[in-house]
Amino acid sequence: MKQDELLIGTMLDGKVRWVLARTTDTVEEARRRHGMSTVATAALGRLMTGTLILASSLKGTESITLRLLGDGPLEGVVAVGNARGEVRGYVREPLVDLPLKASGKLDVGAAVGLGELSVSRSLQNGEVFTGTVPMVSGEVAEDLVHYLLTSEQIPSAMLLGVLVEKDYHVAGAGGLLIQPLPGATEEDIQAIENLLGHLKIGISELIAQNQILEELLGLLMGQLSYRVLERRKVTFCCTCSKERLGDTLVSIGKKEIADLISDGNAEMICHFCNEHYQFNAEELQQILERA
Repeated sequence: MKQDELLIGTMLDGKVRWVLARTTDTVEEARRRHGMSTVATAALGRLMTGTLILASSLKGTESITLRLLGDGPLEGVVAVGNARGEVRGYVREPLVDLPLKASGKLDVGAAVGLGELSVSRSLQNGEVFTGTVPMVSGEVAEDLVHYLLTSEQIPSAMLLGVLVEKDYHVAGAGGLLIQPLPGATEEDIQAIENLLGHLKIGISELIAQNQILEELLGLLMGQLSYRVLERRKVTFCCTCSKERLGDTLVSIGKKEIADLISDGNAEMICHFCNEHYQFNAEELQQILERA
């Protein structure tokens, strides 16, 4: 089985940067954990993939958090990724379902709605920088391109896609980012536009049909010259633990903890991975003493 991975490279004699990601199994893991509808899976899968692509430029322990805070029925989509290719995320309302668009595609834009895209970067020195821009479509890729241009002055082209089958499993998911670097000419930009314009099917269908990323890369690039500079494994990975959620319980207050003790036990659920953690009366008493 081919594992999810992310490739980073250049094209057109080093004047253009690209990032290609296969996230099929990672998005399927998120779908399975959260029990999501097809449109919720597509929305979160696109955002998780976009998060990994943006995180590819980070270093060491740095991470990035993307939040789609739209007025659609999903009521918000959140993903967190890092430079190691680890990503996690959730949808506030994972069971939302909507009719397909006239084209037969999932209506991610209507599910997400319009609102704000928030991007937070956590640096190695502990600083966090957050930028917020209005969403332009709720389709995710267009919103991320808008963010890169308005907040970071980086012109970009991005494709994000998730192919969900009728039995709800993810058959293909991934994305492509292309960014002209300083020195890129009008001819280079035209070559990129021609490249993307010639794609007959979506990126998720291409990934479903081409399990090996190198084969897909060759197909995407056509006759244009390109180099692969780096490859990284991609996985769904959550940082939660019983100890961390216990720390969260400490912060809710002594009265609330005492109420939980009188109930005999408590259960906490991680938003990002849907893992359930049980706390018995003895553990709750220890948490009360810490509080």
